[in-house]
Amino acid sequence: MIHFSCDRCKRPLEHDELRYVVRLEIAATLEHDESEEWNDDRDHLLELEQIADNMEAYDSELVGPDVYERRRFDLCPDCYRKYARNPLGIEAHSPFEFSDN
Repeated sequence: MIHFSCDRCKRPLEHDELRYVVRLEIAATLEHDESEEWNDDRDHLLELEQIADNMEAYDSELVGPDVYERRRFDLCPDCYRKYARNPLGIEAHSPFEFSDN
């Protein structure tokens, strides 16, 4: 039997307990300079997807975590709610700015 635990709080999850799977895809990209000629016939997104799907076949440092990475996390309901409210972990700031006087 497969045992799951929350990747955030490390709490073991029962096999019949609700859990959430968060998949994260990170891909390096470059801004397109309008003055440069690009081969518009190429589908760069498709090429990146093909590289990602065949990562095991590539034995090169050129396709490392700094270029493309996929991650998967199991979350308990409590941690999922916290993640969904703030997926980037950005601290909330007061929408008001007060003077120092």
